Amino acid sequence: MMPTVRARGLVLQVHDEVLRLIDAGEFQPGEAIAISDLARRFDVSSTPVREALARLAAAERLQFLDNVGYRLPPPPTAREYADWAAARIAVESSALTGCDAPIDPALLDAAEAINERMRRARFGSDALSVQRYSALNRDFHAALVAMAGNPLFTDMQRRLYAGRHFATVFVGREPPAREAVVAEHQRILDRLRRGRVREAARALREHIIDSLERDARMADVTPALRRLLE
Repeated sequence: MMPTVRARGLVLQVHDEVLRLIDAGEFQPGEAIAISDLARRFDVSSTPVREALARLAAAERLQFLDNVGYRLPPPPTAREYADWAAARIAVESSALTGCDAPIDPALLDAAEAINERMRRARFGSDALSVQRYSALNRDFHAALVAMAGNPLFTDMQRRLYAGRHFATVFVGREPPAREAVVAEHQRILDRLRRGRVREAARALREHIIDSLERDARMADVTPALRRLLE
């Protein structure tokens, strides 16, 4: 049974509880989320629920539509997924290119530890498993960007991952080609350890595009991304 949300930090507690439900797959894409239902579920008034949902909409985790209210966004289209990948290539590879070699081994060790967790962890096809996998992948790429020591790149990368969760396209099946993803991550780190920063940046660009192509539904939009490697 859902624990009652208490008075202290009510809006934040409702916010976190709704976010947990979203990540656990409690709501279906496009499904309306009624403020009155959540207020009853959490045993609170509608006011903190309304503010919490507004915050989630501002962070692009929910949508607000006139005459409909709040709902979970539909899964991204192939075009939206490709646009997201192109933005990641621009930000993440540029950040790596700007790294000073040699890179602090402690930073590389931290990124490698995240990649090892991705390799060892067990993931299923449910929404929570996909979310866990996505979070580890996000943390790995954030660790790469952080190596540049440029807070603007770090902020841009955070914004790219903070909105709509593009990993939702994988709900219902296990994260695709995890062994390939982990191996590609390792190749990027190996090049960075050898001080080959530009090679690492190119390997990163190839990895993002290859990840897109591994989902057959996205294959028709990858030629445009391939031009970024030329």
